[in-house]
Parts: sequence; C-alpha cells; structure tokens
Amino acid sequence: MMKKRAASLALAGAVVLTLNGLSPTVSTARAATTTCSVVTLKYGASRHDLVKTLQSRLGGLTVDGYFGSGTLAKVKAFQTTRGLVADGIVGPMTWDLLGGFPGCTTITGYVMADSGAAGSKANIRSGPGLTYSIVGSYGPHAKVTGTRIGTGPWLHTSRGYVHKGTLETTTSNPSSINGRLSTSSLCKVSTSYNSPDTFDPDYTPKTQRYLNCDDQPYLKALEASYKAAFGHYAAIDLTYRDIDEQWYWYNKFGSPRAAYPGTSNHGYGLAVDFRETDQPGEEFGWGGVGQKWLSANAHRWGFASPFTYGTDGESYHFQFVG
Repeated sequence: MMKKRAASLALAGAVVLTLNGLSPTVSTARAATTTCSVVTLKYGASRHDLVKTLQSRLGGLTVDGYFGSGTLAKVKAFQTTRGLVADGIVGPMTWDLLGGFPGCTTITGYVMADSGAAGSKANIRSGPGLTYSIVGSYGPHAKVTGTRIGTGPWLHTSRGYVHKGTLETTTSNPSSINGRLSTSSLCKVSTSYNSPDTFDPDYTPKTQRYLNCDDQPYLKALEASYKAAFGHYAAIDLTYRDIDEQWYWYNKFGSPRAAYPGTSNHGYGLAVDFRETDQPGEEFGWGGVGQKWLSANAHRWGFASPFTYGTDGESYHFQFVG
C-alpha cells in the first residue's frame, strides 16, 4: 500500500494445550496440530522420552532425557534463531518449528486468505517442496487436511502438497484472527531488512516487524540471495499489520487501494511490502531493478505478487502462497 513519507517522526508459560482444528477459539500458540495434546517442557522436566525427542531434534546434545542447562541453552538459541521469544519453554509454537509434537502428524487447517484480498490462495504442488510444479490451489478459507511429511512444513493432501505456513489451524474462520494475532504467535523479522525511512503510522528504521513463523525462513533465504545479487538487503516497509493499522490505511486511502480491515493478507503475517519511496525509478516500483528481480525470483521461496505488471496494483507487495 502507498505510504506518505513524513519529514520526521518523533508468552510465554508452561502449559498443556489440547488443540482442535475445528475450535472457534483463537490460540496465540497456533501450533499446527489437531485433536492431540501438546505437552509443554521446561527446565528441569523429567519426561524422558519427550525430552529425548527434543534433544535429538535440537542436535548437539547428549540424549539423556533430562532438561538441564545444556538443553535450556540449545532451546533458547533455537528460539532466537527462529525469531521466537527466547524463554527456554518448549510450548506449541516451539514444538511446531521443531517439526511438530510427536504423534501429531495429521493436520487440518483453513487457508489464510480472504476473498476480498488480491492473490488469496494456497498453492498445491506435485511434491513436498518449492521446486515441484504447481498443480492447483486452494481458495480462501478452504478446509485442508493432510499428513505432515517427516518433521518438515509440507502436508500431503488428497490433491497434492501444501505448505502449512498458508494454513490457520485453530479456527475454521481465519477472518476472525486477521489482524488480531499476538506478536508472540509470530516471529521477528530481522531489523537489518528494515526500510531506512520514517513514515506514518509510527514506523522508524528500528521498528520491529513480524511474520508468520513458518514463512520467515523463506524470507531470510530470499533476502540472502537479494543481498548476494545487489550488495544490500531488499528493504522492507511493512509485514504483519494489525486491525488498527488496517483501519488506518483504509481510512486514509479507502477501497480498492486499501483492503477492507480484517481481509488484508498482511493481517495473517503472510505479506511483505518492500520499500516504496514514491519517486521515479524507485527500486521496487514497476520496472525497478528490485521489482524485476523479485518478479523473476520470489517464487523460488514461495512468494508471489498478485498484481499484473504495470497496473495500479502494488509493485512492491509479495505474499507467501507456498
């Protein structure tokens, strides 16, 4: 979305959750599990089999089944790497990023996309990876049930393979959580990707951005490749957008320039707006070197632009579709 530049501008806890894919209750943990109990582990835990699984997945530890200081340090390092709060508590989200809680392999989710937003879909691929061909797509709020492939992010469904980072698993109505996610259920985006600009509402070069945890590694890989090509990261203006901010932009620009609040792809932490300067020849404007590179390469990491080249659509907007 277009942004007016300003000259200046001055959970963690130990819990045991039983998650059901059909439950209307929003869980800030948002672990990709259905009808199975997720046991939270913390320092001093003596659930030997579970701790052994944890230690094996973390790697570099003696697999002794005891959650001691070495395991605690490894958990915190993993959480930091993935952008989670580094509290050392292995709850639903940490389990999910480690490959899922043991035994929770069948997952039911609903596509995090609303019919009022451009590019609302989740890709279906012929195999469990982004190098496989796209054979179809699931539309907004489509129910998707699949079996997790190993400990990775791909689900094998009746129609093909879907990335679970496109699915909401705690409610059958994704719109109910659009823009209402706690940042503790999202992952931090490296501030080294931040736009150098200050702009409304209340963004500075140091403002923390957030993204869906399953999708963040792909953004990191995209940014690394972009830096290798251009010598700097692809600067980001906006990522997750809460409901208040969605209303801000809607009141400022109206429809169709701004998605109606509660329908934006940004409200799920799936979309990224790269830097926009409102200047001729800008890096991510139509025909800009950054925009052309992203159009040609972003699909390698599961991101796509829903807008046709040269139209009034946002040249700098890309979203994760798997």
